[in-house]
This record gives sequence, C-alpha cells and structure tokens, in this order.
Amino acid sequence: MDNATAQLMSSLTSDFYRRVGESFSATRGSSWPGWNRVLAAMEAREKGVLRVLDLACGNLRFERALFERFPQACAHAVDSCDGMARVQDTRVTFQHLDIARALLEGELAMRLDASGFDAAVSLAFVHHLPLYEQRVRLMDALVEFVRPGGIAAVSFWQFADDARLLAKAQAATAIAAERYDLSSFGKDDYLMGWQDERDAFRFCHHCSDDEIDALIENVGGKAHVLDRFRADGASGTLNQYVILETKEAVS
Repeated sequence: MDNATAQLMSSLTSDFYRRVGESFSATRGSSWPGWNRVLAAMEAREKGVLRVLDLACGNLRFERALFERFPQACAHAVDSCDGMARVQDTRVTFQHLDIARALLEGELAMRLDASGFDAAVSLAFVHHLPLYEQRVRLMDALVEFVRPGGIAAVSFWQFADDARLLAKAQAATAIAAERYDLSSFGKDDYLMGWQDERDAFRFCHHCSDDEIDALIENVGGKAHVLDRFRADGASGTLNQYVILETKEAVS
C-alpha cells in the first residue's frame, strides 16, 4: 500500500470512531477471555505498583479488567478518541495521541509522555495499521517502553479466518471501492462498516501467521516469546495473542 492510501485509511478509521464511537463502545463492554492470560503474565512479575502502558486504549475496558485484578495498578492510556475513553479513574493517565500517524512518521517514542513500564499492551489495534512498517514500529515500541523482565502483549484480529467476518469485510470493501481508490490494497487489506452506517468505514488488515512470525522475529533481539495462543469469539480462535518478555540490555 502506498503512503497516500495509508493516510486515507487512517483518516477513515479515525472518522469512523468519531462518528460511531458511542454505539461501537456500547458493544465492547466486557473483557475478552484472552486477557486472562495477559493479566496472569503480569501477575507473575508484579513488583509493587504495576505500571502499564496501553497503546490504543479505546473505551478503557482493559483498564477495568486490570484494576479488578490489580487494584493498586496504574495505567498510561493512549488514544486519539477522547470521547470513548472518558477517564474517571485517578489510576489512569490519559494521553491524546494519533498513534497511527505517529507510527507512520516514526515519532511515537518521542511523543509518548512516559517510559519504564512493567507491562505494555496493544489490544484490538494492530489491524487498523495500514502499513507493515507501522506494525513493525508498534511492536518495537511495546518492547522499548517496558523495563527488562517486563511484559509486552499484543493481539492480532484474524478475522479473515472466519467466513462470516470475511464476507462482511469483502462486501464493505467493494462498496468503499466505488468511492475511494483502493488499487494499492494488499491481499489482506479490507474495509469494514458498522451496522446501518453506509458511509462509516474502518480499515482492517488481517495479519497472517507468517506476518506475525516476522513481527516477532523483528524484536527477537530485545524480547522473547513467553506465550502465543488463540482466543476470543464464538470459535475461541478469533484473536491471536503474543506475549513477550523483554530482555536485559546487552552492553
């Protein structure tokens, strides 16, 4: 995908959440089963007050699960959709940031307000990144902002493995192609709509197992795989999770 199309896709996705964020958030209130293993990995390494970075926090439902498990934890939650976050908990520090744009420009590290976390997560977000280099940079950031021996966890929505979701993505992409130039789309790039909103589209990329392998390999010098599994959805396989443990820096 070329940069111009990538920027358009990110704009469409941002507009999508501004337009339908409230109704979308209403369907995303509970924890996902896969989070239990992410939280368990954090628990095994908890030392005092657990400091967690959440890149693309959405409506803060992960924070609710985090505080239920670790009442003394604190979270630095980052997103550009302020209306969905609605921070009302003093344990959460919210930072407004267009993460996709910062990753595109290679400036995420300099724009984040904190570092040295015990854990970092990015859940239900990778699929919104149009370019492979953005996904590489996200993985780098998750590892870089965690202390040695800490946890970095990311989920990959593998919707194209589900026939119903793939059909919805193909239909929405066909409609969007009548309005936008999608000629630089890759085979795993799609747009998805929302309910009866005919003009609301969000970009969604299906990360194959091979791509996930490559993303893990890219951070192999700084972290190793602690856990990798599928969970969530009726099938129990809709998301693939990767939990990394960061390594000590080599001098």
